[in-house]
Amino acid sequence: MSSILDRFKSFPKAAPYIVVTETAERFSFYGMKAILSTFLISQFFNPTNNPALVAGAEAHSNEVTHLFVALVYLLSIVGGVLADYFLGRYRTILYLAIVYCIGHAFLAMFDTNYQLFYAGLLLIAVGAGGVKPNVSVMVGDQFENESDANIAKLYDIFYFGINVGAFFSMLITPVIKNSRYGAPLAFGVPGILMFIALVIFYLGKSKYKITLPKHTRNEEKIPFKEQVMSVWKVLVVFSFIPIFWALYDQNGSEFVIQAGKMDLHFMGIEWLQEQIQVVNALLILILIPVFSFGIYPLLEHIGIRITALRKIGWGLIVLALTFVLVAWIQQQIDNGVTLSIGWQLLAYVLLTVAEIFVSITGLEYAFSQAPKSMKSTIMAIFFFTVFLGNILVSYINNNIQSGGFFSHYKGASYFWLFAGIMAVNVVLYYLAIYVFKIKDTVTVEQMRDELHQ
Repeated sequence: MSSILDRFKSFPKAAPYIVVTETAERFSFYGMKAILSTFLISQFFNPTNNPALVAGAEAHSNEVTHLFVALVYLLSIVGGVLADYFLGRYRTILYLAIVYCIGHAFLAMFDTNYQLFYAGLLLIAVGAGGVKPNVSVMVGDQFENESDANIAKLYDIFYFGINVGAFFSMLITPVIKNSRYGAPLAFGVPGILMFIALVIFYLGKSKYKITLPKHTRNEEKIPFKEQVMSVWKVLVVFSFIPIFWALYDQNGSEFVIQAGKMDLHFMGIEWLQEQIQVVNALLILILIPVFSFGIYPLLEHIGIRITALRKIGWGLIVLALTFVLVAWIQQQIDNGVTLSIGWQLLAYVLLTVAEIFVSITGLEYAFSQAPKSMKSTIMAIFFFTVFLGNILVSYINNNIQSGGFFSHYKGASYFWLFAGIMAVNVVLYYLAIYVFKIKDTVTVEQMRDELHQ
């Protein structure tokens, strides 16, 4: 126990403020997103629950949801550039968090007006685009030594905090939405949490190691060729991450719609279809310590090196297997079989393992490989992969809705399509790593050795 406490003492004093800020912000984002798909269908796209409109309304809702998520992560590029070259990370987060809060207020006040509701989504996208990449980089900024092995440990805690927020928001907001208070309060509560995040972040100002924008820094210049090679290495790896997000982010849209067609009575509880997503966050909270302190050290002990590139590759494979399972579930539904939601929970276990391999590793990889003057920009490029993945899904759903090429990919064939896309992506990933001779990052064993020195 004392060694664990000593490890926490080794983190910078700013760490609790950053982690709690991110926890509250993620509550606001995931709480709103948890009910977005079903709300759009019931409020705007098929309010009369007309059976003839179900397929089109579902595709339209999926399109808007993925387009919104894509926009959030596209604007993270703008947030990264603002921080690195103009405002610095602290001011970028502070100013755009205010825009974020205003967006939540729009959702709560204008839940019956599609144009103003959509304007609220746009404001949230702008705010989240400025907050997310910069808070993530501020985690590593607080350390004096960028090779400090505690950085990876703090990113684990940071990601743990993200999923604490996600867990409670996805558990609570569907209940509020289905209560007598309805959508205004369900969208309002995440807005309150975003305001709390803003306040907590501001209170931590005296503790932060604040990084100034590039034009005000007095630091040793890294040769241009070296910067280009660093960025090139990151881009090669990140070019295979969009397909990961194209599949992963369907847990907040297509998985929710599928859950509504399953038997939601499980373990003595009658679940709401939007609540099933909470399993992902709960599993993250359980599995991060299991992997960090159990599975990874065990694999290292038996001679299997745990590196960034290996974890990303394993994650891509596991996510492909997740969609094979989800396609099988949908096939049973298409055949008239009502399966227990427990089958989808099994898919969430695989999805969560893939997330641990890819998403957390991507945050660490983006920070560790980026030149000092481009850390927010490189982190934003990692989040840009989320944009690309969601744009792909949004395009396919729009194509289905309009009767285009993908219109025959419905039901189980829809999920088989994405499983096949990921299988090709995995092969190309390993080929690229080999052909471009991408060097890997530090292993868990080496990091542990540093901690004991």
